[in-house]
Amino acid sequence: MHSLNELATALEQPSKPFSQWQPQHCGELPIIINQQGEWLYGGSKITRIAMVKLFASVLCKEQDIFYLKTPIEKIAITVHDAPFIIVNWRFEMTEQGQVLCCVDNLQRTWLVTCEQPLVVQDYQGNDVPYLQLPYGCSARVSRSVFYQWAEIAQADKQGYFIQSAGQRFYLNV
Repeated sequence: MHSLNELATALEQPSKPFSQWQPQHCGELPIIINQQGEWLYGGSKITRIAMVKLFASVLCKEQDIFYLKTPIEKIAITVHDAPFIIVNWRFEMTEQGQVLCCVDNLQRTWLVTCEQPLVVQDYQGNDVPYLQLPYGCSARVSRSVFYQWAEIAQADKQGYFIQSAGQRFYLNV
């Protein structure tokens, strides 16, 4: 059985040293991430998943603006809601207990932990959980995943929750 840190390291995406990169803002690109998590360029869907994953690897949010950030340029893009969507999940056992692993629409796996918590936000008039990701990004939990979690959620005085890494993450406000 692995520790939580070993599992996190095994799942970790190569991290970019965003804090070391201090490029100038270079304008905007006509890239939009719509509410379904689809990436569009000039109104056309980007269908090459490798290209989307490349863009996603340099995506960050600073002062409520999303950027594609590299060592030499920082270009604003438009994100209609969250840039990613949680489309699948599973539990993994670690030495610290059960950990919720969430899979986003780019097939990347994220752990629900204190560093990457679930937070409930309004989405189209409904309270919906979002997974907080590195560099100011987030992933909205899809309706199907939310319903699956609702079936297994536990309850206490504060509401319904999912437990991960020894912490309670509430599914309601």
